[in-house]
Amino acid sequence: MKLIGLLLTVASLRGGSATAIDWASLGPRIEAMATTGEVDEQVTDLFRLKHTFKPNGKPIELQIFDGMSEKQKIELTCAFCDLGASQFLSWFNAGDSPAVIVDKGVNLCLDLNVQTERVCRGVLEMYVDTFYYILTERNSTEPVTVTEVCGFLIFPTCWVDNPRYQWTLDLDFLGPKPTPETPQLPPAGSPVLKVLQLTDMHVDPNYSVGGNGACDEPTCCRVDQGAPVNSTPAGYWGDYRDCDLPVHSFINLLEQTSTHSDLAYVIFTGDIIDHGVWATTTQYNVDLINFFYDQLKSSYNVPVLPIFGNHEPHPLNVFTSEEMNVPPEISSDWLYELAVAQWEAWLPGQSANILKGGYYAYEVNPGLKVIGLNTMFCYPYNFWLMHTTFDPAGELIWLANELLASEQANQKVHLLSHIPGNSDCYYVWGNEFRRIVDRFENTIVGQFHGHTHNDHFHLFFDPNDSSRASGIGFVGGSGTSYSNVNPNYRIYHIDGAYDGSSYRVLDHETWYYNLTEANLGGETVPPNWQKLYTFTESFGVASVFPQDMYDLTLRMINDTELFQLYYSYYVKIGDPSLEEGCDEACVRKLLCKILTSVETDYTVCDQLLPPLP
Repeated sequence: MKLIGLLLTVASLRGGSATAIDWASLGPRIEAMATTGEVDEQVTDLFRLKHTFKPNGKPIELQIFDGMSEKQKIELTCAFCDLGASQFLSWFNAGDSPAVIVDKGVNLCLDLNVQTERVCRGVLEMYVDTFYYILTERNSTEPVTVTEVCGFLIFPTCWVDNPRYQWTLDLDFLGPKPTPETPQLPPAGSPVLKVLQLTDMHVDPNYSVGGNGACDEPTCCRVDQGAPVNSTPAGYWGDYRDCDLPVHSFINLLEQTSTHSDLAYVIFTGDIIDHGVWATTTQYNVDLINFFYDQLKSSYNVPVLPIFGNHEPHPLNVFTSEEMNVPPEISSDWLYELAVAQWEAWLPGQSANILKGGYYAYEVNPGLKVIGLNTMFCYPYNFWLMHTTFDPAGELIWLANELLASEQANQKVHLLSHIPGNSDCYYVWGNEFRRIVDRFENTIVGQFHGHTHNDHFHLFFDPNDSSRASGIGFVGGSGTSYSNVNPNYRIYHIDGAYDGSSYRVLDHETWYYNLTEANLGGETVPPNWQKLYTFTESFGVASVFPQDMYDLTLRMINDTELFQLYYSYYVKIGDPSLEEGCDEACVRKLLCKILTSVETDYTVCDQLLPPLP
């Protein structure tokens, strides 16, 4: 265990800590725990989480952090992560079997009060074979380091300082960028396409009406979590707490959306599986994915264009590609094959690329191509990025070639990706993606995302002029209420199919139901689905084109009332979120989300927004 460096870090920060800690004895006591295996409760209490760790919850907070500044917390978080990663790697290097590593990891997980025993064990058992394979493969060339593990596990808080992850695509074959076009509204009376977006359904077959909505696990309201104790029972139509979408609520959502009879097509931007991440199996995911897509096929008589979310695989988040050539028991081949079987009716002729890496390019009509990306190859929690670093699955070079073909054919393109390119994407992948998006500014006329569970947008900027917004991504919310938001779907109004169409998004509307109201009505009263807002009407803008949205963002920086309107829609007027409100740090964070096109590059944000005190 690398205690010397850790304790030097702790000692350097102790002046900011209000916790009474005997720093001189801390190192020997930790060393004694590691040597004897006996737990020192006073030491472990310092490292216990102050709240239950949940994937979409609060940042990691340890007892030892009390009284420290944010900068100190970040430094110490990475130091402690290094310590834990060092312990796991030492077990591997000592020759411990996967089963032994799981047992030791469960004990450590419980000592630090990270999660319940079954969650700790379930998650470790899911990932151990993948990690074991990656570590074995890497040890033959360049062993995995603790900073790599933590740089991915706690990105962007911790940093990977390793040249193997610094790569750049050769895009010279694309030629020079054409002169940017200024988007124009179409002539009055031009045809319009209506496109439905569904995203982040997280259907939970184990949802228990009246169940425990205040559990100590990553998701609650499940049949095996007992009755509620000193808390409100889980509602019939869903729950604002860390609970996912009941099956009957999912069916109701499909019934509601199918009342929009004039849809051109449907996009689904990923995440079918619930947040019971410790309890999934390959077969569980297969069954739920098949059920989900069978329901979509029976609900819509128009094409559905789907992509993967990070919850579809088992284990969670990890995707391989054909090029990795890994053993079948730890590959994603089963998921790609399942997707081909389910998507073939909507995406004929796309099986080769789906099997290669879960992406495709589909011509809706001669003037519009929809490209579905698998952004799990940018996601730091996809630990296969420690195995194959350079443009995993060859996806970005493939994307560049598809866009070049569309440019040459005078064809417009919509991009679908679960994870927004500006959020949760490893920054090297994000930089290369931004280069491609900038090169094809005239071709890519819309990007559509999910993942965050919120209703918002983000901008891309001219690399030579940060005051000129050149592209936009729309983030469509979620079907699940996890957490503190209302279920929703979106409908886009898009410049329609005619000669000279821009195929740009002209407007969009969000539909929702209020969970509090719905649960008061109970089982016999269907949810009151209603339009939450139409963007141009609510915000008084002429269009949702990039520059108009940038101008709107500038207004929100100085207009508190306008920003609060944006925030209310961001959380889809979820009652607990509205009650909590959005403080100064929250305001800056959400505005920075709009202004950031690559995670860790906050240039435009820092230019326009004052730093927090």
